[in-house]
Amino acid sequence: MDTMEAETATLYDFLGRHWTMGAPVTNAAFDVAGQAVAFALADGSLAIAPLADSEPPKDRYRMALDGGRPTISPRRNPVPPLTKVVISDASLHLASIEPEGFIASDGSQLLHVSASGVTRQAAKLAPPIDLVAPVHAGGILAASDGSVIFCDSNGEVGWLQERAGGRSSAIAVSPDGRSFAIGADGCLLVRAFGPRPEPTATMALGVISSLAWSPDGSWLAMSVAEGGIVLLRLSDARTVRIPSYPASVRSLSWSADSRVLVTSGAYRMIAWDLSSFDDGGEQPTSVGTGRGGFVLVEAVDMHPGRPLVAAGYTDGRVVVARIGEPDELVVKPPGRSAVQTVRWSDDGQHLAVGTHGGEAAIVTFPPQIFK
Repeated sequence: MDTMEAETATLYDFLGRHWTMGAPVTNAAFDVAGQAVAFALADGSLAIAPLADSEPPKDRYRMALDGGRPTISPRRNPVPPLTKVVISDASLHLASIEPEGFIASDGSQLLHVSASGVTRQAAKLAPPIDLVAPVHAGGILAASDGSVIFCDSNGEVGWLQERAGGRSSAIAVSPDGRSFAIGADGCLLVRAFGPRPEPTATMALGVISSLAWSPDGSWLAMSVAEGGIVLLRLSDARTVRIPSYPASVRSLSWSADSRVLVTSGAYRMIAWDLSSFDDGGEQPTSVGTGRGGFVLVEAVDMHPGRPLVAAGYTDGRVVVARIGEPDELVVKPPGRSAVQTVRWSDDGQHLAVGTHGGEAAIVTFPPQIFK
């Protein structure tokens, strides 16, 4: 990079490693071992990049002695290519799995893909797989033709629940790994793990497109086709509807302390403070975060350890904002296509970004940048 290029480069250029994949990026997942990130592509392939970087931003970060102005020097060498693995001939489902690697669906089978791209069959199921979800204690849940199947980390089927609903539109596992929630046939079902679960909680809420448990397991958030989101408190079955979103809510994310839920679907990041329920409120308090505008937020993800949220917009922009504050750090300027996914790593150092135009990126933040 010459001097002129360095002067016009963005934070995305200095902190990010990015690749053009040739197909829309539909999802991203970091492996539990912290070795790699996988990008699911709409053409049925998986692109895997190592988290290790030969020229990490922290090594290129400098603080000027005269005035303390921070600078980041550009990379000296090109970014190495990703490892691309063809999994299926259609868009696939992706999840990380203990102790390392990823699970991807190919029709009726689950494939284990290592961080280096080595693939083996993990499990073979009869009907096509609708969805997969990681189990925090290890293993994977797969929804398939009205049934839910639990497979352990070795791919062995542990149990199967039949008649758990029709074709599934969303699935999520509780933080304690004892229950799961599934959206099917316009209903929400909450069930305990095992072949013979405890009595099922069932609620008719409309088509559910996404589900997210709060980290403490007390709340379940979901986006519904009729517009907006629904909150369910499991302890007393309290249901709170929050309608009037300008667009469908594709992305839900909780803060680590379970107090704040952040959503997409509006012209700014929408953050709800659920601690207002402790004071007898009927609706959660909206917490102004980031700046409003005329472009929809498509994807959000809360930082695992700080009150920060990353947001991707339909114009390709990616920003990071502190909950309750208007200032934004523009990580990626507007580009050629909408951001489909943003995902923090478990240690909060890396942010994976995927766009509809097929751009995949890992943005790595020096420790000093959020102080």
